[in-house]
Amino acid sequence: MLQIVRYTIKSERLKPWVKFVWYLETASDVSLNHKLLPTDSIDVIINLSDKIDYQIEKQRYRAGTFHFNGMRNKPGFIIQAGKLKVFGISFYPYGLYPFLNVPMLEFRNQLNDLELVDKRFVQKQKVAIQDAKETSEVVYAIEKALLLLLDQNMVEMKKIDLIRRFCRENKEQSINDFCEKNRVNIKILERQCLKYAGYTPKTLIRIGRFQLASKQLIYNEENSFAELACDSGYKVALLARMIEC
Repeated sequence: MLQIVRYTIKSERLKPWVKFVWYLETASDVSLNHKLLPTDSIDVIINLSDKIDYQIEKQRYRAGTFHFNGMRNKPGFIIQAGKLKVFGISFYPYGLYPFLNVPMLEFRNQLNDLELVDKRFVQKQKVAIQDAKETSEVVYAIEKALLLLLDQNMVEMKKIDLIRRFCRENKEQSINDFCEKNRVNIKILERQCLKYAGYTPKTLIRIGRFQLASKQLIYNEENSFAELACDSGYKVALLARMIEC
């Protein structure tokens, strides 16, 4: 079984946007054909091993060294063979925007070459990691490069903070309740969700529920489908069908 190592973000400035940095390496050749489930993360990949292929819906992609998966509300596949050495930066749904300043709606459900989206991002990361030897040094270098790329435009930050609070609270209240509590028009919330996270508020809620149910199923084997459905806001039959997919 492949073991992914996660590294906690040290910088307080990065923590609102980045969940963690992860690392995967194998000592011998492997053949990877792994299903990618819908996720509430955006993962920037730094692939230092053989090429990675993705299939998302009916589209097949050959990934570059620096690439990222946009937010997904549909499953896909990752195909790779040989020895693996891969670093990943896992962002919150709204977390990548302050580093790229490009609407996330353009990237959902597809593989994106970072060289084509933002050469500055790639160059900063290349320079940062080129002299790092140990894994911990690479992770530290990645954080340093991210800090150089972070654009904390105060007007944008205020808007993104609304989406951050929505993603954090949407399991506990309806969209209408959230808008009333925060005195924001539902259409404005929808436009800002599309810009900063790539999806409508309703879709973000569905993805969040699926992630919650998946984690509970993996890490809490004592729960029944009925309990999982109740905790995650699903109907039992719908949850069972989604997990079978």
